[in-house]
Amino acid sequence: MGVKLDKFFNELQQRNIYRVAALYAAAAWLLLQVADVVLESFPGPDWLMQGLIVAATLGFPVALFVSWMLDARSVEETGDAVSIQDSTEPLALIGLGDKPSIVVLPFDCYSEQVADRWYTDALTEDLTTLISRIPGFFVVARNTAFTYKGKSVDVRAVGKDLGVRYVLEGSVRRSDKGLRVTAQLIETATGTHLWAEKYDRDADEFEQLHDELCLAIVFKLGSELTRAEMNLSRRRPPAEWGVWELYQQARGMLQFYGWNKKTFSETADLLRQAIEIDPEFAPAHAFLSLILALGHWTRMITDRDSAYETAIAAAEKAMELAPESSEVLGFVGCALSDLGHPERGIPVIDRAIELDPSNSQAFAALGAAKVISGKLQEGIDDLKHAIRISPADPGMAPWSTILSMGECFSGHEQQALQWADRAVKADPRYFGAYMALALAHFRLEQHVEAQKALVEAKRLNPDLTEESVIAMIGETTWSDMTNVALGIPDA
Repeated sequence: MGVKLDKFFNELQQRNIYRVAALYAAAAWLLLQVADVVLESFPGPDWLMQGLIVAATLGFPVALFVSWMLDARSVEETGDAVSIQDSTEPLALIGLGDKPSIVVLPFDCYSEQVADRWYTDALTEDLTTLISRIPGFFVVARNTAFTYKGKSVDVRAVGKDLGVRYVLEGSVRRSDKGLRVTAQLIETATGTHLWAEKYDRDADEFEQLHDELCLAIVFKLGSELTRAEMNLSRRRPPAEWGVWELYQQARGMLQFYGWNKKTFSETADLLRQAIEIDPEFAPAHAFLSLILALGHWTRMITDRDSAYETAIAAAEKAMELAPESSEVLGFVGCALSDLGHPERGIPVIDRAIELDPSNSQAFAALGAAKVISGKLQEGIDDLKHAIRISPADPGMAPWSTILSMGECFSGHEQQALQWADRAVKADPRYFGAYMALALAHFRLEQHVEAQKALVEAKRLNPDLTEESVIAMIGETTWSDMTNVALGIPDA
């Protein structure tokens, strides 16, 4: 009975019945006060004031009933989406096109403790906020998601109602040992469970570990969403891929298949195909400029002269097509800086941030450009800000790598080691993370660990050479490392 009452009062709150009641009471009281003053100056029939009081009283439940019924079929506007509750027609999210979308349904709480219910709602809200920071994904607003609270839902129906491609759902359950949080990602079109995980926490530490738990879930979820989008595209033959599918494949290539000459070449090919289909698609030009610039800098592209020229041309074309796109300018500014032109790249990145202060990639690019330019502390601050904005970003491994190197060159070896460890955890396939790890261990005079990290970097990237290492950490630093018998092992 208590649970049913909780659901009933929660429904009243979600449908704004309390607000309607308060507004009606205030309006009725004001009307009666005005009527009382007027009737003192202009006497009327004795029954008039009594009639107004009776009408106001009878109108109260009628107003609540009408509000309840109208809200049941109301249109709720939430950010980028529009949701029609209890509608019989599927709802297409306005203006999304092919952009992948997700809703975080309220997590179920299998506990009678009030505190646990509060924590569960807070977990859902914080996950929604953090997931909204994952680049390239649309997240349905919290208010819409919470209309499903306490209801048994079919994820396929949710997908049709909200026009979302994915649903994240889960639960919080209390046991003798503590609290267990489960989370699972589901594709709405098929009902397929794409990913599931459980997290056990001591009950006494749950509140303190709340942020850590949210980050752990979102960090894993970001990779799984990108993987799901790539797999979704691959259900069709590559010949049928459109611009968005090609672009998504390119964006996930390095993340899922590592940094090497083959992946750089395939990424550039995918972007060229997208541009061939739609020459006006500015993000493809911008990302192509960045990939070629990174390949030029890390020696992942053999013909570096051609890569340089093509990257510059792609950057200029992207800015011509979308001069006011923060995403495009963030990529272009980073590319120009990586090509050795921070004086051109940094103002472009600054403009990207001005257009969108939440563009984490732009802040990371700004930080990297400053670190490479020798403005170490400014660069470190910008990189940390990027990570605060998007703690589960697919770019976490390279961001943490540059941050680690910046801390190392600033003389903060322990902090550098921590960031290098974080880079390795973010993407164990990224060779650059192990280069940062080797550098940190070297600066701490832990030469055995430094050599192990270099061996792993070479294993992950068989194309790694002394030239590419020098490009990342500098000739002087590499000379110091070789002087203590550290080096790149033979393939």
